[in-house]
Amino acid sequence: MFFRSALLLAGAGFAVAQSLSSQCSSALISVAGSPDSACLNPNGIVSLALTNSTSSVIPGVDSWLSGLCALGPCSNSSLQAIFTNITNGCSTELGELGFSTSDTANLTTYLEDAYPTIRQIWCLKDTSVNQLCVTEDLYAIQNATTTLTLSNLVGVVGQLTSGSTSVPQNVTCGDCSKAAYTIASQDYPALLANSTSSVSAYCGSSFVDGQMPSDIEETASSSNSTSSGGSTGGAAALSMGGLHIGAVMLVAVSSTFVIFA
Repeated sequence: MFFRSALLLAGAGFAVAQSLSSQCSSALISVAGSPDSACLNPNGIVSLALTNSTSSVIPGVDSWLSGLCALGPCSNSSLQAIFTNITNGCSTELGELGFSTSDTANLTTYLEDAYPTIRQIWCLKDTSVNQLCVTEDLYAIQNATTTLTLSNLVGVVGQLTSGSTSVPQNVTCGDCSKAAYTIASQDYPALLANSTSSVSAYCGSSFVDGQMPSDIEETASSSNSTSSGGSTGGAAALSMGGLHIGAVMLVAVSSTFVIFA
């Protein structure tokens, strides 16, 4: 399922990023300091990556996404610039995640096509608890496992994806997941058509009825504003932040491929 694929990618991304090449690190520093990345709230990514290794990453994720969702969307030209820098500098790391960068033109088209959907899903909010859906679901997973820290995230994700620890059903089949599934199935009906019966069997027929839950709100801004407090500060902090920042950025960017994985 989409949720399990995203978890697997996150865990793999953090594992790969423990040994980033100098070329990839330089590319990520360049991206963080570029005006093109302002729409991704790079300062929020840096703050997240600087989280104490024993502290939960969830507040940092929430802060990063809250800032990202308040900004306007990235333009296609910005996405192209970010994508080009990362695929050129981090081709080895992306390859280890299973993504081929040999056909850059088609991959860029996929990125431009997938980005609005991914951003829309990242910015879903559960009004019943006044939290972003990503934040809510991460807390549910943390409550069912252990504190999600930068140092143990790979292990926790491994347990979830292997089945040794179950993803709570209130996450898999909750209103947030239903909203994400509804958006993805509307944008990519052919891609998810084969999963409808299995998802319905697990989560119930109402999960796949195509209706957005009434308590889920879309918060992604359509404004053209992309100020994130200055991009050069993000680059400076990134250069000092080490592998955890590389992990966060690599996972954040490579997540745009999840729909096509």
